[in-house]
Amino acid sequence: MLNKLLKDELPLLFVWLIIGLISGIVYAFARAGIIVPQVLLTPVVARSLHISQMLYGFFPLVLSLLPFAIFEKDGVLSSNAVLNLRRYFVLWNMFLLFMTMSLLFGNQRGLPFYDFPYTLNFLLAFSGFFYILALIDAVKAYEKLPLWVIVSLAVVVIAPILLVVLMNPDFGQVEKTLVGPHGDNTLGMSFALIPIYYLIIKLVSPNSFKPRYAWLWILPFVGYIISLIIRNFFHSLSYNEEWFFQYLTLFYLPLLLIWLRDSGLKWHHNPYLVLSIAAFLFVDLEGNILFIPQIRTLIHRNDLVVGHAHIAMGIGVAFMALSIASYLLPSIFRRIYAFWYFLTMLLMAFALTLAGLVEGGFISGNIEFFMIVRVIFGIIVFMLILHMILNTFVLDMRSKMQLYHIAGFISDALGGIILIIAGGFIFSFLGWKFDHAYIYVIFAFMIGTGIIHLFGYIYNSSLLGMISALVRLLVSSMFISLYMAHMLDGLALAVGLYDGLFALIYLLYLRDIK
Repeated sequence: MLNKLLKDELPLLFVWLIIGLISGIVYAFARAGIIVPQVLLTPVVARSLHISQMLYGFFPLVLSLLPFAIFEKDGVLSSNAVLNLRRYFVLWNMFLLFMTMSLLFGNQRGLPFYDFPYTLNFLLAFSGFFYILALIDAVKAYEKLPLWVIVSLAVVVIAPILLVVLMNPDFGQVEKTLVGPHGDNTLGMSFALIPIYYLIIKLVSPNSFKPRYAWLWILPFVGYIISLIIRNFFHSLSYNEEWFFQYLTLFYLPLLLIWLRDSGLKWHHNPYLVLSIAAFLFVDLEGNILFIPQIRTLIHRNDLVVGHAHIAMGIGVAFMALSIASYLLPSIFRRIYAFWYFLTMLLMAFALTLAGLVEGGFISGNIEFFMIVRVIFGIIVFMLILHMILNTFVLDMRSKMQLYHIAGFISDALGGIILIIAGGFIFSFLGWKFDHAYIYVIFAFMIGTGIIHLFGYIYNSSLLGMISALVRLLVSSMFISLYMAHMLDGLALAVGLYDGLFALIYLLYLRDIK
C-alpha cells in the first residue's frame, strides 16, 4: 500500500524538487557573476526558494512516511491510515504551492530557514491533524504499543502546537536565534535526526536491531533542554555556553557507529543510509571544528559554511529520505543513483569549501572559478534527477495518447512555470506588453492545463485528453475573438492558434483511439 502511495505522489514531489534545484542553480549563477535573464527569481528570492523547498518539499514529505513503512513491515498498516496519509499529502502540497508563490512574489520574512509567511504554518499544522489520525489508526492493531510508537505519537501531537508557537514572529524561538553562533540550535537539530536514524535502521536492518548506549543521546538531549531554559527564561547564551552545548553533539558519533555495527547494515543493503550516516558523522566533527572561535571568526557565513550545510542537508538529510524511498521503490531509487548523486554533491561541497578557505585567507585562489564549478555540479545533480524522472515516467511511454499528454505537460505546465519566472524578460524581448499582474493568473491557468495532461499521461486517459481539448478550444476561441476585435495584440492570436491546433490533434487523430 505504501509504495503505491509514494509512487502516486512522486510526480508532484519531483515538481517541488525540480523547483528547488532550479532555484539553487539560478542563485549559484548569480554567485558566479552570471546574470540569468528573468524578473521574479532574483538572487535573494532564488536562495530563499531553494532553501525552503529543500527543507519543506520532497525530502521531509518522504521522511514522514518512515513510521508507516515500519507499520507496514509489522503488518499493522490499514487502508484507512493510508487514506489519511493521502489527505495529509494534499494539505502539505497545498502549503508548498502557497509557499512557492509567496516567496516568488517577494512575501518573505528575512529568516534563514523559515522565510515564508508565518500564517502558512497553520496550513502545515492542519496537515498534521490528518497525520495524527493516520498514526492513531495504524497503531490500533498493536496489542502493546512499542516505545518508539508512544514517543512518535507524543511528538506528532505536540508538533503542530510547537510549530505555530516557535515560528511566531513576536515570541517564537526562531526570532531569538537570528544572531549568534547557534550552538544550542545545532544540538537540537542534530538530536532531532537521532530517532529518525534509529527508525530507518530498524526498518532496513537485515538483523533484529536493538539500540544500545542510550546515555549517548540522553546527555545531549538534557543539555538542549537546559539551553532552552537559559535562553528563554534567564539570558542570551554566551559564546562559551553555546560552545559547550555544541560539543555535546560529539556524543552522537560513537552512538551511530555502534548502531550501524549492531544492525549489520552494509552498503548493498541500503547505500543511501550508509552514506547519510557517513555525512552526518563528518558534518558533526567538522561543525565542532568550525566552532573554534579563531576559525569561526574567519569563516562565519562564508562559502565554507555553505559547503558544510550542503553536506548536512544535501547528503545527510536528503539521503535519509532517499533511504526510505529506495526501500519502498527500489526499482526507481536505484543504488547507482546513490553513488553518482553522493559524488556530485560531495564535489560541489568541496568547491564551496575551497572558496570559503580563499575567503577566510587560508589559501589563495579565484573564488569565481569555484563558484562556476559549483554551478556545473549543480547542473549535474539536476540532470541526475531528470534522468531518474525520465526513466520513471517518460521512457515508459506506451501509446500515442501518452505522447500527446506529455507534450501538453511540457508545453503548458513547464512553459507556464518558465513564464512566471521569466515572463517579463521574454515579453520585453519579443516586444509584447507585460504591464498587468493578472497575466500571472493566465500563466497559472496554463500550468493547470499542463497538470491535466500530466494525469492524462500517468493514467493513459482519453477522458482527460477530451477535457484538455475542450478547454483549449474554449481558450482558443476567446483569444482569437479578442484579437479580431482589436482588444488584444498578436500574442492573443499566437495563443489562440496554438491551443486550437493542439486541441485538433486530439479531436481529429486521437479521440477514437482506445
